Amino acid sequence: MQTSNVQPKNKISVAVVFYNPTRAELQQTKCNIEKLMTLTTYQFSFYLIDNGSPTVKIEQEIFAEVSNVVSFVELKNNQGFGKGHNTVLSKLNSQYHLVMNPDIKLDDLKGFQHAIEYLDQHNNVVLLSPLVRDAKTGKIQYLNRQLPTVFDLFIRFLGPNVFPKRQARFTKRFTGYDHIQNEENSTGSFMLLRTEAFKRVKGFDPRFFMHFEDTDLTVRLSKIGQVIIYPSFTVYHGWRRVNHSFKGMFPMIQSMVKYFNKWGWKWY
Repeated sequence: MQTSNVQPKNKISVAVVFYNPTRAELQQTKCNIEKLMTLTTYQFSFYLIDNGSPTVKIEQEIFAEVSNVVSFVELKNNQGFGKGHNTVLSKLNSQYHLVMNPDIKLDDLKGFQHAIEYLDQHNNVVLLSPLVRDAKTGKIQYLNRQLPTVFDLFIRFLGPNVFPKRQARFTKRFTGYDHIQNEENSTGSFMLLRTEAFKRVKGFDPRFFMHFEDTDLTVRLSKIGQVIIYPSFTVYHGWRRVNHSFKGMFPMIQSMVKYFNKWGWKWY
């Protein structure tokens, strides 16, 4: 009896959480799905989660051409970023799981394949972050950060010209974006996760409604495996910086207090 030499396809699940999505975000997400689907060596499944949007819902007809691989999840109220992603945790039977923002532009398919190959070859890696560039300017977004202190967060809110050397150290501006290295504080805009590890830590901590849920997840995952930045893979990010406005300051402070209460207060 002959045995097949065909290797089983890697199963990759992808989740995107929306809240009052713009048509541009929906179109961009559809475009990302179509691009990923050209990588026929993988088996994809996509979860599009409406996080209780009060005015604008996901226009499902936009995704008609890819509806065979897309599952829609509509939540009754806004669960927050992490809890919204956790709603599909029990459904996942993939090898790798991708947490992706609606404002991500995914063009570097070769880089994506190299990232998956790296994960295949390094079973100890539980979270891989790409190099993130600004969608408009193409400049690096310095998101490979150190673990936060109260001082670092305070001066970042005041602006980039306050203690610039300290801010450059916090974001590893000159050392963190040209080679593979351990990452302490990953960005939630794009996380390529080993699904088993994501499930093992029970996903995001739902106590963080917005802000610090990605930092907290990085810390917990780093206790069971390796978390890295992989600069050979690039994504482009729209990056809404609401946390640098007075409107966004209060939920950020609230989450900051929860984070330091959980992991210990580090002032400087």
